[in-house]
Amino acid sequence: MAEAENNIIPRFNQSKSIACVNAEFTVHDNIPEEFKEGIFSQAASYPAKLRFANATNRDDSKKDVRGCSIRLSNVKGEVLWGETGFQDFLLNSYPALFVATPEEFLAFARARQQDKKLLFFVNPFDPHLKSLWIAFKSLKKHLSPLDIRYWSTVPFRLGDLVVKYSLIPCSDYQTTQVVDAGENQLRAALKVHLQQAPASFHFAVQKQTDPASMPIDDASVIWDEAASPFIPVATIKIENQDFDNPDSLATCERSSFNPWQSLAAHEPLGRMNQVRRLVYANAAQLRNNKNKE
Repeated sequence: MAEAENNIIPRFNQSKSIACVNAEFTVHDNIPEEFKEGIFSQAASYPAKLRFANATNRDDSKKDVRGCSIRLSNVKGEVLWGETGFQDFLLNSYPALFVATPEEFLAFARARQQDKKLLFFVNPFDPHLKSLWIAFKSLKKHLSPLDIRYWSTVPFRLGDLVVKYSLIPCSDYQTTQVVDAGENQLRAALKVHLQQAPASFHFAVQKQTDPASMPIDDASVIWDEAASPFIPVATIKIENQDFDNPDSLATCERSSFNPWQSLAAHEPLGRMNQVRRLVYANAAQLRNNKNKE
């Protein structure tokens, strides 16, 4: 666990909160019949909370992977884990993870803990050159978290289907230059965007059409969008709001999300998701206990 900053224990991943904002998640009424499962079973709107974050850097101006975590409220039905009434989705700004399996992620985590990240990638006895290439490609500078596309990276159930999710920006307004350059420039860009116009994303679904080329248990594989395109099933709309006051930022930093906070219709699939269930829950509990001290 990382060291506390301002008496708050940060996450081991997606460690810096850019902002948490309230939104409306509206399910479309004209989606394909095969996608009409769980929260997509009928046209409806749900209150949503979105957390935008940096994976590792406290400084927004640095290259990084960005994250967007979503929690829907007023969801009907039994959940697989967590609190009834909520559905979480967790997404990143690159369509694959840099490691394929939980074992590789554990090896990387141990290397990072020992300050030997480079050795993990180029160890002559057990190299991870594909992981190095993915990590290199995934790190980018961004002008605004509202103009980034996000992917679930790992698969989920959707009724009888296996799917991945993506957030696709579709706002009328777009940030074209750096806003208030510095460590909080993405937060500043988000604020300016919402002051100018609402922000919008399409929430889209990609179904698995070939288990061989679209595996469940290799998180480093990007599913080919030419073979199976993402189909929008909902729209997220974010209106202007006060999200950057000290109380809101502190609440955002203390928030937690888990892919298993989910209806059975959206069950997380694969070994990586199995590991995330306990890792995320235990990390959130540790953070919450420490942050209350």
